[in-house]
Amino acid sequence: MEHVPGVYIDGQARDGLAGEFQVQNPATEEYFATVSLANGADVDDAVRSARLAHESGVWRDTPLAERQQVVLRIAELIEERAPELARLRTLSIGAPYSEHLSMSAPLTRMYVESVEKVVFEQVRRDSLGDALVMRKPIGVVAGVVPWNVPVRNELKKLIPALLCGNTIVLKPALESPLTGAALMRIFTDAGLPPGVANLVVGGPETGEALVAHPDVRKIAFTGSTATGARIAAVAGPQFKRLQLELGGKSAAIVCDDVDLADVIPPLLGFGFANSGQICASLSRIVVPRRLQDAIVEALAEGARRHVLGDPMDPATTMGPVVSERQRDKVLGLIESGRQQGARLAAGGGVPAGLERGWFIEPTVFADVTSDMRIAQEEIFGPVLSVLPYDTEDEAVAIANNSEYGLHGAVHSKDPEHALELAKRIDTGTAAVNSFDVPLSAPFGGVKGSGVGRENGVEGFDHYLEWHSYKLTPALADTLQQRGL
Repeated sequence: MEHVPGVYIDGQARDGLAGEFQVQNPATEEYFATVSLANGADVDDAVRSARLAHESGVWRDTPLAERQQVVLRIAELIEERAPELARLRTLSIGAPYSEHLSMSAPLTRMYVESVEKVVFEQVRRDSLGDALVMRKPIGVVAGVVPWNVPVRNELKKLIPALLCGNTIVLKPALESPLTGAALMRIFTDAGLPPGVANLVVGGPETGEALVAHPDVRKIAFTGSTATGARIAAVAGPQFKRLQLELGGKSAAIVCDDVDLADVIPPLLGFGFANSGQICASLSRIVVPRRLQDAIVEALAEGARRHVLGDPMDPATTMGPVVSERQRDKVLGLIESGRQQGARLAAGGGVPAGLERGWFIEPTVFADVTSDMRIAQEEIFGPVLSVLPYDTEDEAVAIANNSEYGLHGAVHSKDPEHALELAKRIDTGTAAVNSFDVPLSAPFGGVKGSGVGRENGVEGFDHYLEWHSYKLTPALADTLQQRGL
């Protein structure tokens, strides 16, 4: 088996001090790599490296244009090494080889473009005097990421932190630790100074040591709502900055005027993408009662068309879920749907001939009500629940009947009407006649789906700290003449 060091500090890989973890292929159940794990001492070393690099100014004081050039080189190397990154991702989480990685370099370049819109310093003048207002890098950032979209998850923490001049310690999930190590090599090869980006691989204990470390100023986390709450509890007494992108139970409202040929592809696309293991997955389909049977049958037909199997095979359209534990959780929730009276229209079990590996049939339930577990709990698997409504007010109420508020969608022949309905959904983002939002739009949730935003110019907000300096009138004049 391949062995991967689980610690990357000062531009050098090394083994962690907490033993080894075997990484399992969810499509075959075979262990294909070992990774060493970081303990508390490793976390201390990584944070110390990041703090010293920040204090030295080696990256913080590098002009923004030069930081942008390094990040653009990172994007180029991601594209050059995409086959290897995609291989590691597929082996780790079972996603079909061709999925998702194509977004990684564009995401990186979006951040390079968006940072141009950040105002880092300006002179403000009012009747009480003049001030220089600056936004400075906050210092050491902890990036804690989940397993479900390797590479892109890591980049959403690393790139905005670095463009703002911060240093960072990244902790990937145990299920998918290998792409983080590969990215560290890319960052070094792109010219990032030693100590600016560091890596520690480990489980909850490693994450808690990183979050609690007194030299970490900001935590950027994507993951479950329960873990987000624990992070907030640990970080709160130290008043750390928090950016938490948490769970979701997103709803797609289908209006009465739709053509099924237009609405079914996006519903299937974002409902079953990544085997349903996406926090913004549109897993609740809210439909007019008179159209329920037709929509359910179309969704069920689309579910049955999926080809499950070897994720390295180009013919495969859906891989397994990430682990045995995840498979058992999803199957348990499917059984709860049956027990609570939902009508199973497609799937519902393990596909015949694929008993090895953590495969689940794409599943569609009809006649779902909001009090059912499958309508309330984040399943994180290939399960769609269709909930009928009689009025659009009822449809909005169903969509909002959730502890989560991450994403949503509305489908209608009248896009203006769809937008008005989308505005009534209590979520951070929503799509009109589609399933996601552009990379340059801020992304994040309300309620149990977290705090803060990623992507776009707003994605830099939590990586910068405000500072104000009182000026003399003459100095204010001089700085304004220089363009501030």
